[in-house]
Amino acid sequence: MEPRELEQQVAAQCRVHLSPEAKLVVGVSGGPDSLALLHLLARVLGAERVIAAHLNHSLRPEADEELLFVVKTAVSWHIPIVVGKVDVPALAQANGWSIEEAARHARYRFLAETAVQESTPFVAVAHHADDQAETVLLHLIRGSGLAGLRGMLPVSPLPGAPELTLLRPLLAISRQDIETYCAAHRLQPVYDQSNSDTTYLRNRIRHELLPLLTQYNPQINHHLQQLAAITAADYALLEEWFQPFWQSVYVEQGEGWLALARARWLELPLSHRRLALRWGMLALRPSQTDISFQVVELARELVERGVTGAQMDLPGGLMLRLEYERILLVADNSPAPLAFGPQLPAAVPTAEAVGLRILRVPGQMALGGGWWLYAQEYVGDTAVIAQNSDPWVAFVDVGGRDTLTVRPRLPGERFQPLGMHGRHAAVKEVMINRKVAQGLRPLWPMVAHEAHLVWLVGHSIDERVRVSPATARIIRLTCRYVTTRPETSHYSGE
Repeated sequence: MEPRELEQQVAAQCRVHLSPEAKLVVGVSGGPDSLALLHLLARVLGAERVIAAHLNHSLRPEADEELLFVVKTAVSWHIPIVVGKVDVPALAQANGWSIEEAARHARYRFLAETAVQESTPFVAVAHHADDQAETVLLHLIRGSGLAGLRGMLPVSPLPGAPELTLLRPLLAISRQDIETYCAAHRLQPVYDQSNSDTTYLRNRIRHELLPLLTQYNPQINHHLQQLAAITAADYALLEEWFQPFWQSVYVEQGEGWLALARARWLELPLSHRRLALRWGMLALRPSQTDISFQVVELARELVERGVTGAQMDLPGGLMLRLEYERILLVADNSPAPLAFGPQLPAAVPTAEAVGLRILRVPGQMALGGGWWLYAQEYVGDTAVIAQNSDPWVAFVDVGGRDTLTVRPRLPGERFQPLGMHGRHAAVKEVMINRKVAQGLRPLWPMVAHEAHLVWLVGHSIDERVRVSPATARIIRLTCRYVTTRPETSHYSGE
């Protein structure tokens, strides 16, 4: 592609995607790609509409020299420039990210802050066609679905700041055409030596895997770019089709959490069930790039198994929790409400009334809102106890007792949660940590005997009632939501 043709192509993209007279923040490292982009945009839009933005990642000794080069270049072209510095290794260590991931987060955050500072919603970066081929291959290696096979999009929300627009004007331009443009305009970029460091996976793909694949098909780069373009168009259509289904399954969201309707989700086709989970995760973590097929499948299988109270960790510090009526996605430390769960009848609101609620063994008890509590002797395989993953089932050793108490928590009550090796914890703190909504805590049922708590229902038994090889009599406690009253006087547990 001739330099003049490249300039015309970028100008055409700007006319389509930029509002008239809008300014544009341009990420500039000083390498050939970003330097060519800055030069192109200054010619197309005028230097007064372009703001250069350079971030020092604190990764290499020559980074300060590169910053000085970018500043001098921008000043000589009469382009305003904003610079920043971040300790990427420290950021990576603090968040458990790779260096590449930390650098990406830092870069986009800096570009977002610069755009806000400069009062523009537009940011441009210099990703090109060869970068696109590498990205598609990288996602393929990591086990991507359709979303990842799209590669990068020419226009998309800025990661971490979806209210801003990210443009990639060079995404259809090859590295060779960019270098030809630099030579034609006598641009003298700096070269980042870390781009040759095969410690980084992307560099291994660039310098090792793609050259190997080229031996099998000299057009592999072009075909990977083609795959991205085809998949992007198909995925856009899939999302358009899915929108009405999303509106039917979406319930509500708050600060750091989002809820989907469990029953309606189960009615969706398989493809839409997967997409709903992915959209939910992206709604809370827009910049999350590692939502793999395996993650979505594990989440889907957990919901389809249908064990109320089950939960799993997700990438980006998210957690999925299954409630009776909702699929809840929760971010770290979010006060997401547990809106549905067992409650004692309102007639037993305080600890003074604990003596009124007796659970016989074996026996059953109606709780509030359609929940029932059951107790039965268990004589089955003890391996079931070790493998139990249902939070609404507890196996306990309460000696020869034929009755247990069901009551709300006592003021300041503490117990010894199983797995804490005898250490005590406040019931209130455990409920907060398990994200039981404040409004549900006063009437949340506790199974106890005269000495101490036995089971914080749905969450934890006391260490002192755990089943051991010496246990002579095992009691299975079960809490279930049922639509009709059980007709048998004793619950079988099946």
